[in-house]
Amino acid sequence: MPSNRTVRPAKGRSAANPSNYSQLYKQSEQNLLQSSTLAAPAADPAAPQRSSHEVDWKQEYGFVLQDLRHLMVISLALLAVIVGLGFVL
Repeated sequence: MPSNRTVRPAKGRSAANPSNYSQLYKQSEQNLLQSSTLAAPAADPAAPQRSSHEVDWKQEYGFVLQDLRHLMVISLALLAVIVGLGFVL
């Protein structure tokens, strides 16, 4: 009795699914070398170099300080709720 199944050719392992760790490591090393050679930007000698003395830290990290203040207010409110519930319950 003939079957209706078609015979598919055997496929090799793809590069996305290596069969062992050494193949994975070699592929990632090759990708890293290729990306570093392609993405290496040329340094612009005319661009001025900024030192840490010229950076306005309040402007650069203002959002961080604002988030820390919000977290402090929320944590103090939660602590007050916990202490209050401790006296009530």
